[in-house]
Amino acid sequence: MENAGLWIFLITTCVIPGINGQTVEMDDGKWGYVGSKVDLRCRFINSSPPVKISQVTWQKLVNGTKQNVAIANPSLGVSVAPPYRDRVTFKNASVRRRTPTLEDTTIMFSSLRLSDEATYICEYTTFPAGNRENTVNLTVFVRPTTQMSLSTPTLVARSSNLKTPVATCVSANGKPPGAIRWETRVPGEVTTREYRNSDGTFTVQSDYILVPSRDTHKETLTCVTTYNEEVFTDSVTLDIQYEPDVSVDGFDGNWYLNRENVQLSCQADANPAVSLYQWRMINGSIPNSAEIRDNIITFKGPVTYDLQGIYVCDATNSIGTRSGTVDVSIIEKPLPQIATSDVISVIALLLAAGVLMGITITVLVLKIRSTKDNSSNDSPSRKQPIRKRPGDDIQHSGRFYEELPNTADYVSYRLACNKEDYPEPYSPPINPPLTFLPQHPYLSQPTTGSSSSSTTTTMSKNTFSPPSHTAAIFKYPAVSGLSSPPPGVAAYTFPKEQYV
Repeated sequence: MENAGLWIFLITTCVIPGINGQTVEMDDGKWGYVGSKVDLRCRFINSSPPVKISQVTWQKLVNGTKQNVAIANPSLGVSVAPPYRDRVTFKNASVRRRTPTLEDTTIMFSSLRLSDEATYICEYTTFPAGNRENTVNLTVFVRPTTQMSLSTPTLVARSSNLKTPVATCVSANGKPPGAIRWETRVPGEVTTREYRNSDGTFTVQSDYILVPSRDTHKETLTCVTTYNEEVFTDSVTLDIQYEPDVSVDGFDGNWYLNRENVQLSCQADANPAVSLYQWRMINGSIPNSAEIRDNIITFKGPVTYDLQGIYVCDATNSIGTRSGTVDVSIIEKPLPQIATSDVISVIALLLAAGVLMGITITVLVLKIRSTKDNSSNDSPSRKQPIRKRPGDDIQHSGRFYEELPNTADYVSYRLACNKEDYPEPYSPPINPPLTFLPQHPYLSQPTTGSSSSSTTTTMSKNTFSPPSHTAAIFKYPAVSGLSSPPPGVAAYTFPKEQYV
């Protein structure tokens, strides 16, 4: 029998090519919110040649067991299990026809419930291939409800400075749980707790804790709840009750004798409002000329020394009683007063002087800059080139020779100082001649013959006698410590013409 079954399997595989090519296409996962609609896609990819679809069954996998949800049968039609009858339908109308087409058996959930979250199986029964199935996970989300309120109906600022929860923000029955944060200018602390409900939802509660005070009265606290990239906000305004903060106004330091109708006013900041004002004096009694009306005490008639003293105003509300004081002193003559128009005039003069000073400084700065710019334009930006004489470029390219005070010592000076232009002991002849040469470099001596080339005259050291013809012969002078002229260096003949 086992061999027969194996043969049947092999024959079926060979006779019906592509028998294993059937697949069931479904989404990897689907999600929706409670009360919304969601489609669970199921599509059968048939083989070639196609196999026959006998039935399609949708099932819900609960704790490892399968529960039928809906069935589509070509002969029996469509049926939906009672728990889903009013909420589950086949989306493709051709499935519900007398001759149905079952390649697409997508079902649609309406009025999604939290209990619908599960893994669903779409199973195709075919002949002769057998069953083909696939699964999809359905996730159901629940939007939380956000509520914010004051922690207690009455918040009272006490002198003990105890920290108290002043506001509570709740994100209730959400799945997944929401995240709560606070936005406010009031410094405080935050405590957050999370609870899991029996139906699988979550409730998050966050309390804002601070020290109630007069400064935090009427401040706003905003609760921001974030859920699946959705943001919900709610706000409350703090109502802090506190004792009166009292001050006394009206005394300007210029209560002088015979001044008429002066008064004092008791100002109180309180929550709730002040219900009772009381005036009294320290170490004395209020003068008979005083008229008290709520928070104002008015002194009728001219001012006398009887009015001076320390006045106290007691302000009372339901939280407590606080006091404010003022020390009134009487002077003989009024203080000099500065009229408002005079003050305005002084301010205007100061402003005008400031503007004028600014303009003057600006003009001076601009003038100084202009002078500097003109100076920089007039002066050369680099050293002016020295005017060269006609023979300078040929004598020594890029060098300019300085002029000697005594031009007769030109050659001997250069040799004696060993200028860097000629580092050798004997300088080469200078040709063409320098621009500035001495006109009479030799002392006048009588000639002894007509032939100047052979005639010499005894002269002092480094003194030469000129020949009778127009050309002068230069011979290197004998200088102590120097050797003879190098071989090949002949005497230099001065030209006739000289540049002046």
